[in-house]
Amino acid sequence: MPLLPGEIVNNRYKIVYLLGEGPYRATYRAWDQEDHIDVAINEYLAPSTDRLRLFRKEFSRLTKLKHSQLPKVIDYFFLEEIGHYYLFEFIDGIDCASLLGQYQPLPSDLITGWLQLACEPLTYLHGKDQLHHQIKPANIRVTPSGEVFLVNIGLANLGFSQEIDGYAAPEIQKTITTSASSDIYSLGATLYKLLTGVTPPNALERESGLEDLVPAREINPNIEPYLSVVATRAMDLLPEARYESAAEFSQALNRPTGRPSPLYNELRRTDSTVFPVVNPRRPDKPRRIMEQRTILALGAILLIFAGVVVGLVLANQSPKIQEASTAATATIRSEVIAVLTAITTLTPTPAPSTTPIPTPVPVVDDKTGARMIYIPGGIFRMGDDEGENDERPSHIVRLDPYFIDELEVSNEQYSICVNEGACDPPDRPGATLHRAYYGDPGFADYPVIFVSWNDAQNYCAWRGARLPSEAEWERAAGYDPEQAIKYRFPWGDTFDGTYLNFCDANCPLEDRNITYDDGYGDTAPVGTYKEGASQFGLYDMAGNVMEWVSDWYDPRYYETSTDTNPLGPLEGGFKSLRGGSWLSLDEEVRVSGRSSYSPSVSRANLGFRCSSTAP
Repeated sequence: MPLLPGEIVNNRYKIVYLLGEGPYRATYRAWDQEDHIDVAINEYLAPSTDRLRLFRKEFSRLTKLKHSQLPKVIDYFFLEEIGHYYLFEFIDGIDCASLLGQYQPLPSDLITGWLQLACEPLTYLHGKDQLHHQIKPANIRVTPSGEVFLVNIGLANLGFSQEIDGYAAPEIQKTITTSASSDIYSLGATLYKLLTGVTPPNALERESGLEDLVPAREINPNIEPYLSVVATRAMDLLPEARYESAAEFSQALNRPTGRPSPLYNELRRTDSTVFPVVNPRRPDKPRRIMEQRTILALGAILLIFAGVVVGLVLANQSPKIQEASTAATATIRSEVIAVLTAITTLTPTPAPSTTPIPTPVPVVDDKTGARMIYIPGGIFRMGDDEGENDERPSHIVRLDPYFIDELEVSNEQYSICVNEGACDPPDRPGATLHRAYYGDPGFADYPVIFVSWNDAQNYCAWRGARLPSEAEWERAAGYDPEQAIKYRFPWGDTFDGTYLNFCDANCPLEDRNITYDDGYGDTAPVGTYKEGASQFGLYDMAGNVMEWVSDWYDPRYYETSTDTNPLGPLEGGFKSLRGGSWLSLDEEVRVSGRSSYSPSVSRANLGFRCSSTAP
């Protein structure tokens, strides 16, 4: 039980209140009754004396840290049968966690300003080969004068297990080699929390695939995209993929050139010279531009009406002319109605081309023997208005012709690139249910797994190809060129569990579909499900392994997507995946379904296939 307000520690320090508590430590605000100052007490509940020398060594090291944004170490003492106590200068103010709880959401300019100031003492610590180990919103304090302090430095050399939360890097939790990048992970997690109000998932759960890191902007759409990218990169599971230093992280928080500042509600009782107020206004409605064909049509209408008037004048001159004029008037009237209808009717979805689809001519890769199927250019409707939010709105897309692999890249094909020294081996040689997988001849025709987006892109480039775009993948997976429609699944609109490898009776998930049992507990050989082929003759476009595509992932990209050969956003923190896998449920294998992972991630259910532009 923590100490209560009013209790006296070491016959000198009167507890004011509890600041924070962990599994093996607690932090208090206390009053020094001798020096008459506020202090912060860190209590470590370790009653034995076997680590006394180690605690004193840590105290000696902390006393050498001198920075204006770090609290000064005041004293250390040990209470037998209770534990060790470190006394720090108490920093008056409020921590960022409390501010978030009171004012959520917070303006991004305040958040970035605080974190950039926090990077200054952190840079100093790293220069002294000292890690903070406890960076989180609760340990960043803002003083009444606006100064920012890093408090509660973690003592990593005391032999205690590290606190398990969403702010700790995976290497800290696994007690393996740590570095400055471990604190960078915590900075990214802190940024994520302050932007979204949501604590990021535990790093080890992310690493095991039990949890996914949802992009910050997907939780809070008002977040500026670049900040979501910064948080994602800083929290990469691989230390080498994060920012190299606190200074680089701080620099990344600067708004990119040309990006407008966010708009804030009017701040009351605030001097505008200190925090300028920008009054928000509704965005101007886009000006509707009249197309040239509409202008010509209106001109034609005027000419037609002029002709009608002339005809009526001439009608008074002769009965024969009258009869001719009546007939002409009826014809003209019908033409006017037709023109008006063409202008006022909403433009329908463009009708599919009736041009016969040329017979696909496969191309065989000379390095691996992979067959690439020809996909003719044309238009199709991408997305699904009845699907998830990131699949909306559906929109018409026009693509140039391209080739795409008939099958997912296999272990055997990928090993050729590895043997030539052009590709890195998969991150793990085994699979979920098989200790030997990659490199085992028995699994040569199974899809390669545990390859990241970077690995997949590198392999395709070695072949003289590339990863398909999301649009190319979706058209190849679900479009029927003869019917000019897109299906929900590669084979049609009705789900059939015998057509794919998905989460059936063999799947470890609780909500698996026990109606089907294909005998595969994880991956199946590529091309196993012949009846599940797409209309272009591509296999495993649903299930087996999720497939990396080239696009950066943005859940709102369809709102602004280009209509010709879209390639996705210019930047992002996650790469898109398509098709679902052996771990996916029925609804997750639809051709319009979208998923995403960090490009450095590799999983037992992630693979890919290659594409290339047709000459």
